[in-house]
Amino acid sequence: MSNEYQEDVKTQVTEFNKYFEEVSEYLYDEKYLLSYDLKTNKNNQSYYVFSTFNENLSSGKKQGEILCFDIALIQFSRHLNLAHLSFLLNDKKELMDNHQLLKVARYAKENNIQLVFSMLADKVPDILNNDGNIILRLSQTSKLFRIEENNL
Repeated sequence: MSNEYQEDVKTQVTEFNKYFEEVSEYLYDEKYLLSYDLKTNKNNQSYYVFSTFNENLSSGKKQGEILCFDIALIQFSRHLNLAHLSFLLNDKKELMDNHQLLKVARYAKENNIQLVFSMLADKVPDILNNDGNIILRLSQTSKLFRIEENNL
């Protein structure tokens, strides 16, 4: 692996971390970072090992950290004019604290990012539980694609 390539990786990770820090500080008042190690396998080939996630986080905070990473990746891609999606499809966000759900909803709206979360109705914070925020509601009688209704 050339020194030039290694410098490019370092530069890109540093740039990405600006967005990762910004989003995580907004949501949690903490600065998360992407880090990496350059390793060598038994065939003397170099490879990178990237890490971000603190293994000691609660499951709700870990979901928040994942969300921060995903949002930072959108912001980073926009900055570099890379092809990207401007929406996130996530699960298990009901594990996050309501305060962080409200903050991420605000951040996403301010930054033109659409969030798609599957959550039980009783887990959605009251302030977000309205038709302006919820596009699709499913239940035992109203299922996705209405497959049962069409006897397919």
